[in-house]
Amino acid sequence: MTAPATGNTTAAPAGDFSLPFTSPAEALNALFGWLASHWFNIAVATGIGIGLYIALTLLRRFLRSLCRKSAAGGLGQLLGRAVERTSHIFMALVAARLVVNYASPPDGLRDAIGLLFTIVAVFQAATWAREIVLGLIERRSDPEAGHETISNAMGIIRLLVSVALFVIAAVVVLDNIGVNVTGLVAGLGIGGIAIGLAAQGIFSDLFASLSIIFDRPF
Repeated sequence: MTAPATGNTTAAPAGDFSLPFTSPAEALNALFGWLASHWFNIAVATGIGIGLYIALTLLRRFLRSLCRKSAAGGLGQLLGRAVERTSHIFMALVAARLVVNYASPPDGLRDAIGLLFTIVAVFQAATWAREIVLGLIERRSDPEAGHETISNAMGIIRLLVSVALFVIAAVVVLDNIGVNVTGLVAGLGIGGIAIGLAAQGIFSDLFASLSIIFDRPF
């Protein structure tokens, strides 16, 4: 007499993350299997990653101190301002991205690190661009040079620059994670046109005043 079938689920071999898991226990078993079979490579990759993170931190500190010695308002000061806004999360993910393949990680872990690196790198680039653009603008807003008006307008300028750069960064991130951003970009364009038409007088006065502030025709 044949015993009834109880199901055709297959337990995942230790260290194999390619199979679908039917329970958290199988996923943990596969994770521990990978740790047990690649512990030496994982330890070496972790040590190298920590070393790279420390090296990047020291490099940031060196570049920041070097740029601070540059002439006030010069290119070195602008670069130093951008370097100072480099986040520790970005440096840690750079180190992890460089050493992750050495540990022979499962595809899910490798893809997760790659996705996190892409997201953080895009917003880090937007932060650098924001600091450089605002630094270039603030070079012309020194109150001692008679540019108090630009200093007073820096609030709205900072807001406009930040919104523009981080909206672009968000669209780039969505595109990299597989979201179809064509409709989103079209919607943003149509929405921008609608807002622009509705507030045409306000924006006309705003940009006219900014043009007068920077061109100083009077």
